[in-house]
Amino acid sequence: MAEKLKFQKKMEAAPERLDMARQYEEKLQTLGRSLIAGLYMLIRNVKLYEPENDIFAKPMEQIKDIINTIMAMDEAVNLQGAGEAFYLNNMLIKIDINSLDNVRYLLKEFERRGVGGFILTSAITIPELRNFVYIFSKESAEEVGERGVSARKLQALKLRRWEKIQEILENQELSDHEDRQVDRKRYTLTVYARTIYYMRKYIAGLRGEGPKIAIRKGGRYIQDLVDICFGHRTHFLGLTTLKSDDEYLCFHSVNVALLSIVFGAELGLKKPQLRDLGMAALFHDMGMVDVDDELLLKRTKLNAEETKQIKKAPLYSVKRILRARLLNKLTIHRIITAYEHKTEFGTPVKDLKGNVSFIVPKSDLGVYSKIIAIADCYDALTSRRPFRDAYSPDIALSLMWTEIKHKFDPEYLKIFMEVMRLPSVRVLNDKGEKIVIF
Repeated sequence: MAEKLKFQKKMEAAPERLDMARQYEEKLQTLGRSLIAGLYMLIRNVKLYEPENDIFAKPMEQIKDIINTIMAMDEAVNLQGAGEAFYLNNMLIKIDINSLDNVRYLLKEFERRGVGGFILTSAITIPELRNFVYIFSKESAEEVGERGVSARKLQALKLRRWEKIQEILENQELSDHEDRQVDRKRYTLTVYARTIYYMRKYIAGLRGEGPKIAIRKGGRYIQDLVDICFGHRTHFLGLTTLKSDDEYLCFHSVNVALLSIVFGAELGLKKPQLRDLGMAALFHDMGMVDVDDELLLKRTKLNAEETKQIKKAPLYSVKRILRARLLNKLTIHRIITAYEHKTEFGTPVKDLKGNVSFIVPKSDLGVYSKIIAIADCYDALTSRRPFRDAYSPDIALSLMWTEIKHKFDPEYLKIFMEVMRLPSVRVLNDKGEKIVIF
């Protein structure tokens, strides 16, 4: 674990080294997935062949190299099966959908033999691997102990009982609370950083400043954001305060995705819906790439023609999506939200004093569009732009509730304000007195 601690200390001392943490984690994830895939092949084939059969020679050599590489990185290999997943050195191994059946098969075999996982603190050998795989063969009926079965004792590998794994995880949940909070914050920040990195490369590709990056790769990062939003909402929302004047579109896209996912979860959307929402939000504003930079960076008020050009951005977004020529449910969501999120929800009806008394809905907007519209506006208002400073969160929400309230579904806006943890929003009435909206 010493090498991992070195990386963590470097990241704490210099946040700009987040890329190092990301690369380290991605390498460990890749090794973890390869380990699971290799174990699946070995355990499936040992039902048909003896562990000494030549068919196992190459796969076992590969598994040995994988395990010893992890050992070199972390000084230990701790593989645990729990629930419907595997954990490598206390890190959840993220499996793509095509490998889920393999993972389920492997977990089922582990449970059948009462094996929860294994711990290794020294380099593994091929004979040791053969003895481990033998446990799952048809010939092995003996109860499995910490060192395997009597016919083939394990020397380096120490097995964990299946029943004890859940107890271990529960104990982890009850202990070291402060340390785990730090780890969660660090992990959340790492997920955010690598999503920013992906969007930076994606936008550069759109501008012809680098290779074109596939949209589908963004799905992995959105999945990570969805996974952490349920348990870490406080840390999650705090990330949206990270801004960059020089890379506004990049940070804005990721922040809107974060806000939309948290907001959608609060509204009761399920994880598959949150993934679709997150993808739509992440790419909602890509049409801005086609707007002249001079207009985006102009410090003075835009004239009518310039405003017209800016308002074409949603149309540019739709055109870019259609050029991909890939029509599926997610693409349709992206097309709809890219266009609708700038459509006003209703028409404000003002009283004699000029105050908005109520709003007449004029558009039947989709749920995703309503969510993204609010998240998009909030992040834009709280970001510094060439023509103004950033508004504070309470001022931004006050503006959204008063001057531009007609742009949003009022019921959604109320919930969003609650999500942002502001118990009340104070604004000035027509007499200059502070009032509370709710």
